[in-house]
Amino acid sequence: MPIVTLRQESLEQGHFYVPQFEIKIQGANLPRNVLRDVIQVTYQDGLKEIDSFQITVNNWDPVTRDFKYVGAETADSLENNPLHRLFDPSNKLVDVWLGYAGHLRLMMQGTFTTIEPTFPSSGAPTLAVRGLNVLHQLRPKPYTTTWENKKISQIAKNIATLIDPGPPPKKRFPLPIVIDDNVKEDEIPYLAQKNEYDIDFLLSQARKYGYVVFVLEGDPHGQGVETKRRLYFGPSQTDMPGLRDVTFALKWGISLIDFKPTLTTANQNKSVTVNGWNRATKQPIHATATFDDPKLNINRDLHEMLQKGDPRDERVVNEPVYTPAQARERAVAILHNRHKEMVTASATCIGLPDLRAGQRVQIEGLGARFSSTYFVTNTTHTIGDGGYTTKFNARREDKGKKGNEGNA
Repeated sequence: MPIVTLRQESLEQGHFYVPQFEIKIQGANLPRNVLRDVIQVTYQDGLKEIDSFQITVNNWDPVTRDFKYVGAETADSLENNPLHRLFDPSNKLVDVWLGYAGHLRLMMQGTFTTIEPTFPSSGAPTLAVRGLNVLHQLRPKPYTTTWENKKISQIAKNIATLIDPGPPPKKRFPLPIVIDDNVKEDEIPYLAQKNEYDIDFLLSQARKYGYVVFVLEGDPHGQGVETKRRLYFGPSQTDMPGLRDVTFALKWGISLIDFKPTLTTANQNKSVTVNGWNRATKQPIHATATFDDPKLNINRDLHEMLQKGDPRDERVVNEPVYTPAQARERAVAILHNRHKEMVTASATCIGLPDLRAGQRVQIEGLGARFSSTYFVTNTTHTIGDGGYTTKFNARREDKGKKGNEGNA
């Protein structure tokens, strides 16, 4: 994955001149008079949430001295004034584009789900319009499921075949799922879905591996399954929408507006023991992993500090593992995930439309403990009066020696 500095990215984004947004409803741009009312556009994504957006617009007409979109409706105006219905929650497709003049990126396609007008005691009334990615329509029912010896790509394929007993019986997931064959070898077997919607579970797991999840529209002129709407799950490809394959290098004082890291040992463990039951031998299973295990290659440079911090042991019971190897893999995975949370951070940089949850950033200029590779867990992109900024939260995931810090 190429490492890109802010100086290099500025060439890609037209030197960050003229931040712009574009909102399309059912493929049509916002009318010019509505576009002038837009105060702020925000896009958010995260590992555990479906992507969302918010559009804040001026809701006051100084000429008529009345509310423009919400607050002055009548039965007649709802039929004849398109502005009074424009932002209503509906199934109309909304495309949200952010970026810079001539370099806009499609952030998401969704639908309006919420309107929230504000009628203040002073100042102009405004209207906040929120929407969710079209994937939120794939939330019919939460489930709890456990898979044995299956990786996430296998699980995604399996979810498409599972049946909800009903009544009436029906498929759990309403769309066929297309799996990419080029899956990564580091997918960890054994996963548990705990009272989650299938789409939320797939999204959270996909972003852990840098995969993308999106809807493939059917081709009415195709044959067989190609005529149907499907869900794609897997690595991004050049001929499919998805995350840009890039790691941004951000340096304090140059390309980072602010950076607030948190280092804690309070939630760390020096060992994890997993207990299970061997159904073949009818014997209990015990497997322990410690933080000096060679498979724990995350943040090893902080292990000395972890020892001095007196981390606690942790014993995990009632795990559905049936062999010592499974128990050991599960113990290592639990410890591995804990170590990822040892250093977390929140930061702000200039608007980078290609910086999304599930990617990595290289933080530089903040010393050995905080200058490292971070995994982005969520982002908030905002275009408003202050220009275009990107806020993000991340966790430190250093897998080796850090290279020399360069210019950002």
